[in-house]
Amino acid sequence: MTGTISPIARLLRGFAIDFLTAHNAAAAEWVMDPAYCLSIGGHLLDGRDSTYLPATLAQLEQFPGLCVTVHDVIMGEDAMALRFTEHGVSIRVPGHAAAWGGITLFRISEGRLRQGWAEEDYFARKRQLKSGLCDKILPPHQSPWDKPVEAPNTATESVARDFLAVPGALLERQNVETICSGGPAFGQLIVPTGLTISTLFTAGNRAAFHVACHGSYAGGFADIDPAFIGQPVTLLMAGMMTLDEKGDVSRVQVSADRLGLHRKLLDTSRL
Repeated sequence: MTGTISPIARLLRGFAIDFLTAHNAAAAEWVMDPAYCLSIGGHLLDGRDSTYLPATLAQLEQFPGLCVTVHDVIMGEDAMALRFTEHGVSIRVPGHAAAWGGITLFRISEGRLRQGWAEEDYFARKRQLKSGLCDKILPPHQSPWDKPVEAPNTATESVARDFLAVPGALLERQNVETICSGGPAFGQLIVPTGLTISTLFTAGNRAAFHVACHGSYAGGFADIDPAFIGQPVTLLMAGMMTLDEKGDVSRVQVSADRLGLHRKLLDTSRL
């Protein structure tokens, strides 16, 4: 007897393994709708063939041995999320490897990925490629493609929205695991005043979200003039949330666009 995984799992595996890890652009044709668009780092890659694929294939060319290690997944009926580490050696700095984490959310339409939101720790990648010292990679999920597909849950959504309504919730609480290798920590970068939710979905006791955290610069970057402390900034974040049996938030995993914030502050300092 031959077993099968769910169509949702096959789609997510197709993205992470058949497409990215296998460096197989042809797989994108069945994984993604032609109108697929991705929001990442404040940019919108609008259109699978015209915008998204050229940008992604350029990264695969830069890292010809790039692999994707999957750490966690959420599978809903029409949406899913993935925590991962990408790792490989860059041809721009031969011999220098990097491993950087991230979280991606997807909406599904007619059996293919239609829209995505992601944030990756490119700030850590930049540091590793410069130093030549690659970070350790977290253990993979033991069976990501066997996870069940679960229906949306209004109670989970209510808890998730209440949690996110607290401006510093993603920075300060003990049950928040930040994908933030090598510092500075998210809380060292921004004093939060509010948060805007770009998208949020639930599957059973799990939730996934993409948000913009608004606030003022806290001064965490060593090479940014301290005179910019207090300047209004936004830190984009993608996360995955788990509720326990009592319905309380037990774990939050969150990735943020530290590199984008750093670049904006650098650009401002040059004006």
